[in-house]
Amino acid sequence: MSTTAAALRRFTRTLLAGLAVLLVVSAPDEAFAKGKKGKGKGKGKAKQEEYQVGLVGNKTMDGVFKELKELNHVVSGAEKSRSSGKHNMTTAMGLPKDAKLTTVVKHVQAQSQGKVKIAMTGGKPQLQASDALPEKLKLEIEAINGALTDYTDAIKNVAKIPKEAAQLSKKVQTFPADFKKEVMSNPLGAVTMLKDLGTIKDNIVVAKGLPKRATTVTKELNADIKVIVTAFGGTWPPSLSKK
Repeated sequence: MSTTAAALRRFTRTLLAGLAVLLVVSAPDEAFAKGKKGKGKGKGKAKQEEYQVGLVGNKTMDGVFKELKELNHVVSGAEKSRSSGKHNMTTAMGLPKDAKLTTVVKHVQAQSQGKVKIAMTGGKPQLQASDALPEKLKLEIEAINGALTDYTDAIKNVAKIPKEAAQLSKKVQTFPADFKKEVMSNPLGAVTMLKDLGTIKDNIVVAKGLPKRATTVTKELNADIKVIVTAFGGTWPPSLSKK
């Protein structure tokens, strides 16, 4: 055996041993699920920016990650709808951005003096006036109605997410083991492949947390709608016995 060949074998054995240690220490298993909740998390970050799904160049994994990315986008959109709806309402009314939703409702109640009631339009709750209103109050009501529309749409969009996300979460649990096999079968390309380890880790965390995020934002949106609707004489969820 030539000196060069022997050196190459020693290098390969050393590389494989080092990679084995790295994979044991860094493998995206349950430990990661208890750690950070995705890329971009930090103070001042918008909630929808905390969760990102990346691709790793593996056809099988990326097929699942693309599905996960779509579901994550829907849930992030619902979370964004809730925050932007609140922002639009407080801005229209000149209230502090951290004003409670009950404050928003009381503001409109005081200004409308009983002239505004809730009505279902196209399956969505909307405020309707029984008399002419000042222009500013009209804009405030438009902001509320816009939020109610976005909130009900968001609830509908995320309805199937918990079940679908739970199924994807089961699929990605095998990826750490698959990744190990791929790395160990191609030691010379392992250094390049290891850069994807963090992406796989973060994707698994997003997948595991997605069902809970979808359920949570649905509850929050329903609670917000209920505050508004009940304040103006309606019920939420709407009674199924009423047409």
